[in-house]
Amino acid sequence: MFNLLKNKLTNFVDAIAKKVTGGEKKEEIKGEIKPEPVKEILRPVEVKKEELKESPKEINTSPAPIVKPVQVQPAPIAKPIQVQPVPKPQPIPKIQSEKPSVEAEKAVDKQMEVKPTLLTKLKGLVLPEVTIKEADVKNVIDDLELQLLEADVAMPVAEFIREDLRGKLIGKNVKYSNLDGFVKEGITQVLFDLLRQDRFDISSFVNQRKKPVKILFLGPNGHGKTTTIAKFANMLKKNGFSCVISASDTFRAAAIEQTVEHAARLGVTVIKHQYGADPAAVAFDAVKHAEAKGIDVVLIDTAGRQETDRNLIEQLKKISRIVNPDLKLFVVEGIVGNAVMGQVSQFNAAIPLDGVVLTKVDCDAKGGTVISIKKATGVPVLYLGMGQGYDDLIPFSSDFIISKLMT
Repeated sequence: MFNLLKNKLTNFVDAIAKKVTGGEKKEEIKGEIKPEPVKEILRPVEVKKEELKESPKEINTSPAPIVKPVQVQPAPIAKPIQVQPVPKPQPIPKIQSEKPSVEAEKAVDKQMEVKPTLLTKLKGLVLPEVTIKEADVKNVIDDLELQLLEADVAMPVAEFIREDLRGKLIGKNVKYSNLDGFVKEGITQVLFDLLRQDRFDISSFVNQRKKPVKILFLGPNGHGKTTTIAKFANMLKKNGFSCVISASDTFRAAAIEQTVEHAARLGVTVIKHQYGADPAAVAFDAVKHAEAKGIDVVLIDTAGRQETDRNLIEQLKKISRIVNPDLKLFVVEGIVGNAVMGQVSQFNAAIPLDGVVLTKVDCDAKGGTVISIKKATGVPVLYLGMGQGYDDLIPFSSDFIISKLMT
């Protein structure tokens, strides 16, 4: 999820580090002193230390001339030799406990401790910190804007991120060792500022409104309105609220049957008319039913439509006038990309929206849409659809989005 945008941001961090330091991050010290020679010195030291512990044969070479004649001499000569080596190798273990061997081990330990420390000191002397200059990162930050657009980030949002990052990075003195962390922290703060909003809680919303609370769902064809309504019904029931569904999509084939099937699985009542009936009349009857039965919430389904279909937009306005919904939610797929911004804006101009439910977020490989909607349209994302199950609906959380992008 969000892999493309996540990769773009990661590449930006690496590009900043290379630009500021003038090369690959691993070549932290220019000139004759490089990390590579240090690694080559350390390798034989480690081998020698283990050889002193595990293979004393290389220290005492005296058994070698004794063992070789065993293979060459005839059997009668080999018999006494096979008895002799038993006492002769005994002094070898003593060598391990003698002072020269212990000092050698200490010398090895000393070398292993000193050399990395020396490298660290040299880094501190040569590059204690770096200053992020505009000339170093201008091309990288400008390129980031194009990268964001490729990841479905809306143009005004990409420009906001570019300028905000420029202000957070340029001119700052940063410890060389913390350069990556500083850039990542800057990006995280930009995203947090971009996504910051009050968390919407459906239970608090329903409790604060006069019953029945009317929620109108609208949006394009096939983006998951009916399934989202079923998820809301499930969520409301789990929070102790009763609800009824208005099957006001009297246009799409099998729309009423789909609503009835979801309602039967959840144990929720459906108010329906025949196909071709006035959807506003169906919604009106559902509200009257809820008032008569003391039901807490009315969930109103509508036919899918595009923002360019003026007749259907006028139909939505009629439903809104008659029912006067407490909450108007625009349901749209997260995988549509930048087209979402235009759809939300035009629907919002016709019928002021209270929020967006972004569906199929679990399938969104780019991620730009979810961080763009509020900044580009002024309409907040309230819920995220994360799958086909009735429980796969979560409140929008900036922390959740940032964690997916930055970790």
